[in-house]
Order: sequence, then C-alpha cells, then structure tokens
Amino acid sequence: MNDWFRRLVTSIGLPALIGVGTGAVVAVLSTATEGVALPALAALPGLAPAAFSPLALLVTLAVVRFVTRSSEPATTELYLETANAPEGRLPLRQIPGRVLAGVTTVAFGGSQGLESPSALLGASLAQILGGGRFTLSQDERRALLMAGAGAGIAAVFSSPGAGALYGMEIPFRRDVDARNLVPCAVAAACGYGVRIAIAGPANLVVLDAAPEIDLAFVAGALVVAVAAGLAARLFAEATSAARALARRGTPLSRAALGGFVLAGLAAAGFELTGSWISFGPGYVAAEWLGAATHPIGLLGLALLVRSAGTLVCVYGGGGGGVFTSLACTGVFVGWIVAGALGIGGDAYALLGAACVLGAAYHIPLATMLYVAESGGGVPFSMLGLVAVALAQAIVADASVATSQRDSRG
Repeated sequence: MNDWFRRLVTSIGLPALIGVGTGAVVAVLSTATEGVALPALAALPGLAPAAFSPLALLVTLAVVRFVTRSSEPATTELYLETANAPEGRLPLRQIPGRVLAGVTTVAFGGSQGLESPSALLGASLAQILGGGRFTLSQDERRALLMAGAGAGIAAVFSSPGAGALYGMEIPFRRDVDARNLVPCAVAAACGYGVRIAIAGPANLVVLDAAPEIDLAFVAGALVVAVAAGLAARLFAEATSAARALARRGTPLSRAALGGFVLAGLAAAGFELTGSWISFGPGYVAAEWLGAATHPIGLLGLALLVRSAGTLVCVYGGGGGGVFTSLACTGVFVGWIVAGALGIGGDAYALLGAACVLGAAYHIPLATMLYVAESGGGVPFSMLGLVAVALAQAIVADASVATSQRDSRG
C-alpha cells in the first residue's frame, strides 16, 4: 500500500472503526449498569439497596478469580503499563473478565465507574484491528492503542475533547504524545457520536447558560482551583494508602470487609441526603447536588461519604475506575465554594470537576478541552485553562495512577 493510502487507513479509517465499535459497546454497558441495574437497585424499599453493596466487591472477586484469572496489574493501570511498554500488548483473554468485573462493581452499587474497562475495550479493539490485514509498525499500533483508549473515555464520560487527549496524555505525568492527535481525535469523535446516538449523553454537570465573568467570579474560580488541587492531592495520597493497606490482607478478607463498610456508607449517604449518592461513578450524587441548594455542612459530609466509598472500592478490589468519581469530587468542591460565596453555581461545579480530574490524573490538556466544550463561552474557557493549570501546580507529583512515566523519554 502506498504511503498516502496507508496514512489514510491508520489515521482515519481504522480509528473511525475503533471509535464506532467502542462507542456502541460502551453505550450498551452504560445503559445496562447505570440506566437499568442501578435505578432498579435504588428503587428497592427503605435501606434494602445498601444490603447489596457487599456484592459489588464479593461478586467482583469471584469474577476476577474464575473469569479474568488475574488481578495484576489493576484494571486502572493495565492500559498505562501497556502504553508505556516498548512493544506493549494487552492480554486480550483477560479483557472480558475485566469488563465484567467493572460491570458487577457498578451494578451492585460500588462507588466506581466503567471508565477503565471502557478504555481497555477500545484499546483491545485497536489491538485486534491493528493486527489484521495490514502490517503496521509499532508506532502505528501504539497510535491505535491510544486512540482506542481515548474512544472508550469519550464514550463513557460523554466528552469527545477529554477522550481525544486521554490516550496520549495519561501515560505520562509531564508529557503528551501529540504525534497521535489525528487518530485519537477521530476515534474519540466517533466513539462519542455513537454513544450519543444509542444511549444519549451522561454529563455530570450541564451549564444552564454561559456564566457572567467578572472579578468576583474570577476570584471564586481561583478558590475552586486551589481547593480542587488540594482535594486531588489528598485523594491521590489516600488512594496510595488504600493500595498499601490492601497488600496486607487476602483478597477475600478485603472484599468482605470493604463490602461491609461500603454498605454502611451507602446507608449513611441515603440517610443524609435521601439519595443513594455512593452508588456508581457519581451521576446520582451530581444529580442530587444540582437539584436544590444544600447547606455547606451537608455538602461536606456527603463528599466524605462519596469519596470514602470510592477509596473502599480501591481497597476491596473493585473492578471499576475512578475517573468519573474524581470528577464528581470536583463537582462537590465547586458547589461548596459556590455555596460559601453565593455565586458560581453549576459553572464552579464544572470547573471543580475539570480541576480535580485533571490534577489527580495529570491530564490538564484533556480537562481543559472538557471545559472548552461545555458551552460556557470563550471567557469561561480561558478561565478554565488557568484554573486547571493552577490545580495541576498544586498537586505537584502526586497522582492516582502508579504506572505513569514522567515523559516519553
């Protein structure tokens, strides 16, 4: 094949196929778990839904043991290790089990999401298509791998901008593999478009209108950025502590203890808010936050419950990811600042989501695009750039991802 046609296939054709396939599968999985299973669970009377929370970890443990047959590396780290390996290849036989483990964690009320399984789905499809009829170089395979991971994130997080940058930014703490921008952008756009066509969007925050930017709003946004950076750093350190603690026990003891604590947190969250805020990746909590004005003290307690649930899932071997959960933490931060200052509202919530997520995972470019695509207007997007950068500076070297490298070199 000539060079022009080869570039067309590897930069446009294959990424488009990867995005379409990934978006379709993610749409079905998201609908089944977050649109069917979780609402059915939450509809049970009284505190009965909390009784199912232990299954989020115990059933997942059974899936890991008998289907995946491997727990190392964690699903949240597998793509990073593969992307950073010189000739990295995903263990395709493990992918169905890892995806199923993510589904069981979310469907039974675990405080995680399908982001990491979705990224693996896209990357796996990329590996399969990249090994088909075309003889591809290692750089071309790597580009498709990144495109597939980004397509999964674009679909599950309903953000084509974040997805386009995710695959080539998240492997590194201080770098981005911009050589692969075209295939990553194509795959993310296709993955997002197919997901929207099949299941509609799933947004943590939707701006009612472009905010009015004045000095008071800017000052409040900077407060959000600082608070979000501190929250991201604290969450990263707490995640490291949870993983270290997990190494001291057996998988069964961790799943059992974690499940018991998760049930208590679910019940506590419901008693506090009247909503099952600990369930799933964070959309239930975000809906509760945006439905009415809440006292700052209640917001703080609800944030603790929500964050503790995610950390318990990390400790107990949950099969989901923390991508959306981190963004949800930022939504809480934004609403707390908005409540304290009396301004900002949903705009601060969106900035908080971008700042915590971008800082904790070291993906500032991806989350800057997340702000830019929100419809808040150019001044708001510019403020988002500054806020995300400030939060990133505050978090320094702390990260929730242990397999990231500093740079491509």
